Amino acid sequence: MKRMLSVFGVLTLLMLSAAACAKAPQDEVNAAQADMDKARAAQAEVWAPTEYKAADEALSAANAEIEAQNQKWMKNYDKAKELLARSREEAAKASQAAAANKEQARKDAEAALQTADSAIQAAEAAWKVAPRTKDSKADLELYKGDLETLKGALETARQAFASEDYKKALESATSVNDQATSIATKLEDAKQKVAGRPVPKK
Repeated sequence: MKRMLSVFGVLTLLMLSAAACAKAPQDEVNAAQADMDKARAAQAEVWAPTEYKAADEALSAANAEIEAQNQKWMKNYDKAKELLARSREEAAKASQAAAANKEQARKDAEAALQTADSAIQAAEAAWKVAPRTKDSKADLELYKGDLETLKGALETARQAFASEDYKKALESATSVNDQATSIATKLEDAKQKVAGRPVPKK
């Protein structure tokens, strides 16, 4: 009986010693950090902010847990390893989502630029055939100036697109399209009015 207790005591001491000498999961930390670097390279902070935040928070929590365990005599890094695994999983999701979201934003912005360009052309065409009367002269000059301003705004949107700032390009192009369409509609309404035809209700 004494011998069994002695063996049990030795085993207990060995287990305690092993726990006390447990090493921080540095390899796992490095791997998680590498995955976060990949996510940042994919601009996940911009294109997949939810997934990126989840990965970053898990990594921060893992580092805090490792630091807390480092201060203990009896160390256990299981929770830290779980958090690191979660961080890697979320970082991978962030990288994938960022690539997909960025590509969709590129397509949306490209389509918006084309639509805005067509809207400006339509407005210019409407301006050219708009009735020239004493009362409309001032308005037509204002519209002409507005269209020139919209052309400049569209060029700025194209520059944003070239710089891969697709969100800004989409927002600017959409605004240009809305304003150009409004001008074309007003010009068409004025034409209908001069021709003596009823103006369509909006």
